[in-house]
Amino acid sequence: MIKRVGIIGIGHLASYLVEGLRKASKDIEIILSPRNVEKSASLATQFGATVAKNNQAVVNVSDIIVLTTRPEDTRVVSEKINFQPDHTVISVAVGLSLETLKPLTTPATVVRAMPISCAAINQSPTLLFPDNLRARELLALLGQVHILTDESIFTPASVIGAFYGWIYALLNEIISWTAQAGVPHQIARNLVLEAVRGAANMALNEPKKGLDIMLNTLATPSGITEQGLTVLRQHQGMSAWTFALNAVYEHLKEKRKLSSVSKKEGGEY
Repeated sequence: MIKRVGIIGIGHLASYLVEGLRKASKDIEIILSPRNVEKSASLATQFGATVAKNNQAVVNVSDIIVLTTRPEDTRVVSEKINFQPDHTVISVAVGLSLETLKPLTTPATVVRAMPISCAAINQSPTLLFPDNLRARELLALLGQVHILTDESIFTPASVIGAFYGWIYALLNEIISWTAQAGVPHQIARNLVLEAVRGAANMALNEPKKGLDIMLNTLATPSGITEQGLTVLRQHQGMSAWTFALNAVYEHLKEKRKLSSVSKKEGGEY
C-alpha cells in the first residue's frame, strides 16, 4: 500500500501530479522538495502536502520518489541523494535511459515513466518501463498506465507527449475560426472540445475498429467531410503532423545519445 510519495523537482508537471494524486486519495502523504519555494508552499497549502527542508529529507520519509527534475538537472540532483534498497524511484526525465539512471539511484529500484498534464484530472495515459508494482499502483491513480516491455519503444512512444501539446494549438485554431465566423466564443469552444471528446470516445469504445474505417463512414462522396479532407491533403495538412513527429523523434534520439556520452565521460549535461 502506497503511504508516502516524495516529489523532487517542483515545476509544472509536479503540480499536475500533486493535484491528481490528491484527487485520487486523501490518505497518501505527499512530500515536496523545497526547490521553487513559492510553488512548493502553494501546492502544500492547496493540496495538503508537506514541504521538506531538502531533497534528502524528501527521500528519507518516502516510499516512492518521483524525480520530476529536468533531464539536465537529474544527474546533479541524484548524485547528492542517498537512496535506500527499499526505495522505488520514478524518473520522468525525457531521454534518460535506465542505464544512465541506475548508477544515480542505486541501491534503489528505478523505473521510467511519462505522465502528461491531464494527470491533474486523473486521465493521463502514462508510459512505464519496466513494470513495477509500486510504480504501477501509483501511476494508475493518475490515469491509464501503458507498460512497455522494451525500452527502445519508450522514445517513439514519448513523442505522443509532444503531440498532446499540439492538440491545444489545433483546437485553438479551430475555435478561433468558428468564433470569427460568428458563433459566440463559448459555444464555439464547447462545440469543438465536445466534438473531439466524442470522436475519441467513439474510437476508444471500439478498440478493434480501425480509425480509417470510422473515417470512411463519415467522408461520404461529395460530402463536407470529404471536401475538407481533400483541401487538407492538398496543403499537406496531414503529412505536416508526420514531419513534426519525425522531428521530435530525432530530437529525443539525439538527447539519448548525448546522455549516453555524458555518462561514459563522467561529465554533466
